[in-house]
Amino acid sequence: MRKTFSRLDTVLIERLYQPLLDFITDSSGVSRAAAACFCADIASLAWIVSRASGLSDAVTAWNANSAVAGFILLLLGLAALTGLRTLFRRAGGTQGNPLRIVMKPHRAIVLLMLVARLLQLETFAVADIADLAMLTFATSALYLGACAQRPPVRRSSAAFAAVPGQ
Repeated sequence: MRKTFSRLDTVLIERLYQPLLDFITDSSGVSRAAAACFCADIASLAWIVSRASGLSDAVTAWNANSAVAGFILLLLGLAALTGLRTLFRRAGGTQGNPLRIVMKPHRAIVLLMLVARLLQLETFAVADIADLAMLTFATSALYLGACAQRPPVRRSSAAFAAVPGQ
C-alpha cells in the first residue's frame, strides 16, 4: 500500500502540482509558500461555510451540547488549517523542501478523506459542496507545499569575464 501511494503521490506532485505551481509562478510571480497559504485560506473559509449551517441549527434548536461540540469542531479545524498555513510560510530554504517527505502521511489521509467524501456525496447542499471544497483546497495546499521551489538563476562568471585583446 505504501509503494502504491508513493507512486501516486509522486505522479500528483511532478505531473500535476509542480507544473501548476510553475505556471502560477511564471504568470503571477507568486511563490510556492504563498500559493499553498492561499489554498489553506480558501480551505479555512470553506470549512467555516461547511460547519455554519449545522452550528446555526443547533443554536436555533437550543441544543447546547450539539452547539458546543459543533463550535469546538469548527475551532479545531480552523486551528489545524492555520497551523498548516504557518508551516508553509516557515518551511523551505536552500536544502530543499522538507515538506515533500514529512507531509506524505498528511497527503495520504486528506486524499482518502476526499475520495470518501466524493463517494458519500448524495445531495448538493451548500454544506456538502463547502466540505468538498475544503478537502479539495486542503489537498491542493498540501501538494503545492510539497513542490520544489525553483532553484535561483545562477549567472555564469564567463559572461562577465573580460574579453581578451580589448
